[in-house]
Amino acid sequence: MEILQLISKKLQKINIIHIIFTSFSIHMFVISHPNFEVLDEVFFTTFMRWFMLGIDHSPYQLPGLSFIVSPFVYVFGDNWASWRFPIVIFGMVFLYFSNKVIEQVSTKKIAIITSIIMAFSPVIFVSSSLMLRDMPVMAIGFFSIYLYFKQKYYFAALLIGLSALIKETAIFFVMFIVIYHVLNNKEELIIAVKNIPTYRFKFIKTPLIFLLIMAASFLIPLAIYDNTITVLEYSTRYPEYFAVNENFEPGVMRFDILRSTTEIYQKPVEQFNYVSQVTDPIHHLQVIFTKGYYTQQEVATNEFIASFLPIPSGKTVHNITYGYDKTYIDEEGIERHQKEYSTLWVQSIINYTWWHFGFWSCIILMGYTIFQRIKNKIQIPKDITFIFSGFVFFVPYLIIDALRDTFAYYMIYFLPVMGVGLTTIIYKIPNKTIRFLIFAAFLLAIISNFLYIFPMWGF
Repeated sequence: MEILQLISKKLQKINIIHIIFTSFSIHMFVISHPNFEVLDEVFFTTFMRWFMLGIDHSPYQLPGLSFIVSPFVYVFGDNWASWRFPIVIFGMVFLYFSNKVIEQVSTKKIAIITSIIMAFSPVIFVSSSLMLRDMPVMAIGFFSIYLYFKQKYYFAALLIGLSALIKETAIFFVMFIVIYHVLNNKEELIIAVKNIPTYRFKFIKTPLIFLLIMAASFLIPLAIYDNTITVLEYSTRYPEYFAVNENFEPGVMRFDILRSTTEIYQKPVEQFNYVSQVTDPIHHLQVIFTKGYYTQQEVATNEFIASFLPIPSGKTVHNITYGYDKTYIDEEGIERHQKEYSTLWVQSIINYTWWHFGFWSCIILMGYTIFQRIKNKIQIPKDITFIFSGFVFFVPYLIIDALRDTFAYYMIYFLPVMGVGLTTIIYKIPNKTIRFLIFAAFLLAIISNFLYIFPMWGF
């Protein structure tokens, strides 16, 4: 018992700076592995290179990630360090502000333990180690929620609008703030609705300005982008150019974005078979919504989300591959890597066990709180309001899952909520020794899973 108490006291001295320093150190240790593009980096590095040449062949993707990474590439060169270092920084920002957000709705202990879970969740680690879009959006999104809690509403709106330039999933943070605000201020809102003539200006002023700032911070930069960069729309999401075939007959060739060469990069705009040039943000959004999403016909399995729910489901690991397992020298003498990465690896970065415990912990906590609310008229605590509002990061994927394939790492936005649910329900255990042992078991399992996956970064 004395040993457990001693360990517990030592652990209580851990703060978010210790966690960030540890996570950053591990990131720096593996940032060069692999030293070429992997997974979706092959797309985003290509988009970024087009952006730096002043042209956009992929308007179905928002350009924010290229905004972030291109200055590093310009200064430090087109290499793995320039692609990944800014994303690592966003990963540390995410850890800091997700911790601060959880402190606002719960205790510092729960916030710290949740942060440890996040830091050692491989899906978080992978997303903050590669040139991918989700981590910048999550970092800015949780910063926005923190600003909302500090009543800096307009600054929060500005940041959410800017983060939407990276990925449209920024809208989830708007939905979270709206739901949390309504649930946390429902009495005041009911009074305001009943007395609209008296409160109407006060009732709509802040939300209206919030929406206007958010829309302006998204649309104005996108309009500047569309009128500064040459943005080309094609009949499909795949760029095409005019060429002559082996029989010297003119035709149209579709080029593979993953195999873009210097010759393709140097082609003038008039040699591309584009439908139109995008010059306004409305047109840009139309391209995104009509050509930027896969359909059930293009990719079709929907087994992952079902694994969380009491409905029939098959395996929860997708067995498809990215690329080919070979390295070769192309016609320009450049070494190309087309290594095979099975999504068995991608999915293995998820520790399904704690995810399921976290998910059902959230369900149990919400159900029990609603029961107590109805029976005893209790005030719903902030942590439960946070968890309830946080389901906005889960529910949209039920819709996506009905339309197309849903991979496990899409749940990355919901992870902090599940972490809070898991930690909160364990803290309900009254016996300190049992509670400590359960926490120790979960943290040991999560960190062990991380260390088990970690050697995969050696490739």
